Amino acid sequence: MWLLLLLLGDAASRCLHDETQKSVSLLRPPSSQLYPNFRSSFLTLPENHDPQPLRIQTCYIGDLGSEGVWDPEEEGIRRQARAMAAVKVAIQRLQGVLAVPPVQGPLLLSRDPAQYCHAVWGDPETPNHHRCSLLNPGYKGETCLGAKVPDAHLRGYALWPEQGPPQLVQPDGPGVQNADFLLYVRVAHTPKCHQEPSVIAYAACCQLDSEDRPLAGTIVYCAQHLTSPSLSHSDIVMATLHELLHTLGFSGQLFKKWRDCPSGPSVRENCSTRQQVTKRDEWGQLLLTTPTVSHSLAKHLGVLGVSLGVPLEEEGPLSSHWEARLLQGSIMTAIFDGAQRTRLDPITLAAFKDSGWYQVNHSAAEELLWGQESGLEFGLVTTCGTDSSDFFCTGSGLGCHYLHLDKGRCSSDPMLDGCRMYKPLAKGSECWKKENGFPPGAENPHGEIYHSQSRCFLANLTPQLLPGDKTSHLSQNPSLKEEELTGRCYLHQCTDRGAYKVQVKGSPWVPCLPGKSIQVPGYSGLLFCPWGRLCQTNESANAVTSPPVSLSTQGLLFQLALGLAAPRGYTLETEQREELIEVVLQALGSRAGTSRCYFHSPSITANLMFTVHMWKSPGCQGPSVGMLHRALTLTLQEKPIEVYYGGVSFTTEYGKLLATPDPNLSRMHLSLPAGLCLLMLISVYVLGTVAYQKRATLQVGPSPSYHSQVLQGRRGSAGGIREV
Repeated sequence: MWLLLLLLGDAASRCLHDETQKSVSLLRPPSSQLYPNFRSSFLTLPENHDPQPLRIQTCYIGDLGSEGVWDPEEEGIRRQARAMAAVKVAIQRLQGVLAVPPVQGPLLLSRDPAQYCHAVWGDPETPNHHRCSLLNPGYKGETCLGAKVPDAHLRGYALWPEQGPPQLVQPDGPGVQNADFLLYVRVAHTPKCHQEPSVIAYAACCQLDSEDRPLAGTIVYCAQHLTSPSLSHSDIVMATLHELLHTLGFSGQLFKKWRDCPSGPSVRENCSTRQQVTKRDEWGQLLLTTPTVSHSLAKHLGVLGVSLGVPLEEEGPLSSHWEARLLQGSIMTAIFDGAQRTRLDPITLAAFKDSGWYQVNHSAAEELLWGQESGLEFGLVTTCGTDSSDFFCTGSGLGCHYLHLDKGRCSSDPMLDGCRMYKPLAKGSECWKKENGFPPGAENPHGEIYHSQSRCFLANLTPQLLPGDKTSHLSQNPSLKEEELTGRCYLHQCTDRGAYKVQVKGSPWVPCLPGKSIQVPGYSGLLFCPWGRLCQTNESANAVTSPPVSLSTQGLLFQLALGLAAPRGYTLETEQREELIEVVLQALGSRAGTSRCYFHSPSITANLMFTVHMWKSPGCQGPSVGMLHRALTLTLQEKPIEVYYGGVSFTTEYGKLLATPDPNLSRMHLSLPAGLCLLMLISVYVLGTVAYQKRATLQVGPSPSYHSQVLQGRRGSAGGIREV
């Protein structure tokens, strides 16, 4: 689970997944001999069946009375809507990332014999040895982390005489069609939420298939946080994605079940148990050592050819998170400090490839900036307090968060083991929020500018001359001592990949040479230009509340503007507009048959004008952005999109369109009917996706074969089953 902690004024969250997963029994399909008359083909996979995008079906499980705490009906509906909106977006993000051989027919979950059966036949001479002879009268069905699993999702069960056929007590349910994973969602005031008041959500996997791939899990949202103004829609989405990845296999409880499938997950006979997934090095550090993960870390640190294991957070004998000192900003670290600072990173996706259960689209990974190209010594406790890396800091001064979106204070947290970094300030740290700026007429002594394109720079600019000759002294020292600088917000504009210029209040644009200090006309002092941090790639393009991305000149930028028609007088709060953005984006992607990687920096104004920038992110699979843009404009003119949110229908009205012309597109494209143009786009996209899937190899890792303790061992009455 992620906890929302206030540490030294910094908003952060810590996840305690391991203790949650330990409390849940992992069930697998029962042996077919137990249920000879029951349907048993619901998980049958045809040989060589190509993986398809993972299909996650969601079921909201309401808590009657929210476990004894009264929840006003209107408030409860609002919380449920916010949770389900976040789940929908998180699942959508994973659709283009993970693929599995699809479950054939309806998905049915198993029942736990330890729950419904009180005793089994103990005489090995009887035909029905070890089958259920006495039912548990208190059995009320199956649960998954407190969520009551509907009988429709479950296999049936029977009572067996000492000899002869069984008496069917509950038949198989109809199951869930078109599903590879079932996600149950609760919004509740659970004891865990009360004991840990800062918990946002927690989750666990509950059921596995015959190859140990997760089949079902539950996310529990602590109700009070779903109406908290401190958490944006994007924060809830990112927390959901983190918990969902735990349930899908990134879990210390599941690492030992990973499989090695050299030919991919669809060729099961080539799979074997991974002999080693985790180990401890000579210093006692727990490492994840599978091949794709190790290669991905070596590539990230710029030490290809070196065999590395990826350190896991020290959380006892098991750990379900990356070491924060090494992989700050990854979706799977234990500390979360905001959606705009979190990435679905390449090393995490490499872990899912190594699980053996999934085919992974690595091009969907978001660049992880922390520690990039920093070498083997990066992230060690012995080096983080030195000047070996400017990702870390010393002391407690003010500076810039490493992504340069925020001002920050040099501080630590429990996961950094004493290492210090510039962590965003509690209030007003975001340079990219215009509302954080100075009110009209207020004194602005350092010429700061808060704007969507502003970033944090280390500087000591002032309109007055500094005492003595400090300015000239600093000019001769481009390294700039840290204690002489403070984080300030100034406009930036990309001029090329890795190159940019800056502007201070009232100054002209000044070229900013990465790694150098510059002077700004009209100001005394210097401004330091960070290298490798700005204008490299798009910044958090998938987060709806992230600041607009600074584009380099390498790609074309298009803008799509659409009005949304709604009932007269209908208004939306800021939070609701963020959620509606995701609904419209999903509809646009569905209409175009493409993924989210084309759409960036979406927004909706108070008068319901939807605007989104379009460009093709690096690694994005599909047609050119110009071709997609033209097809969308044509089809939107011919047929508006209708979306539903909050019980209200919104219809798109084709408004205005601002576009940079694409000289490579011939006039012929303009004359194509919208339907034909979209058909061409979808064909190109599908062919590209198929080519990617055929090209990808999968390394996987299963657990040792499972043997039911329920049907082989003896349990006393306290254990739930005994022999008779």
